[in-house]
Amino acid sequence: MRSAALIAAFLWACTLPSGFGQETKEPYNLPDRFSVVQTVQIDGRTTLVQHLYRDGDKLRLESQEGPETQIIVLRKDRKKVYTILPAQKLILESSYRDTGSSPNLGLPGEGGASWLFQGKETIRGHSCGKYLAKGARRSLYVWVDETDKYPVRVAPVDGKTLVDWEQYQAGPQPTDLFEPPAGYRTMSMSFPEGPR
Repeated sequence: MRSAALIAAFLWACTLPSGFGQETKEPYNLPDRFSVVQTVQIDGRTTLVQHLYRDGDKLRLESQEGPETQIIVLRKDRKKVYTILPAQKLILESSYRDTGSSPNLGLPGEGGASWLFQGKETIRGHSCGKYLAKGARRSLYVWVDETDKYPVRVAPVDGKTLVDWEQYQAGPQPTDLFEPPAGYRTMSMSFPEGPR
């Protein structure tokens, strides 16, 4: 009986892709300029569809939840975050503090994470490498398109949240996406300094 279990374990191990479980470098490097539609699911339900735009150190995230639209514009060059509420024609302006997160601005991650190859899977027709990104504060599974080298799916290890990227397009973004709109009231928001 024990030898049968060992043979079964050996055969299973022989079917694993080469590199399985081995530490590797971050398997993708997003370009400085891209756009993507991001769908966030919690407990199997689609809860949020977001449009994400990046142009260098500028990031824009548009979220639609019911009739409400919220836009967040991050301007690292100005050290500002603008939260734009179109229905109220209101801009909430606050200071930006760099938290030292992943250099891949726009993707949940953690700088200095270790990456472990988990195998290959097909996600919505994309041939992907699946990786476990282990950081000091959290761990994530990341499925990376093997051809274009961008994340197709991200999920925390607990599996309760799923983030899918669709309509990914590399390239420059319109500059006006990263500017607060004219004709809106602006309120300055200041937050007390907290731990970094």
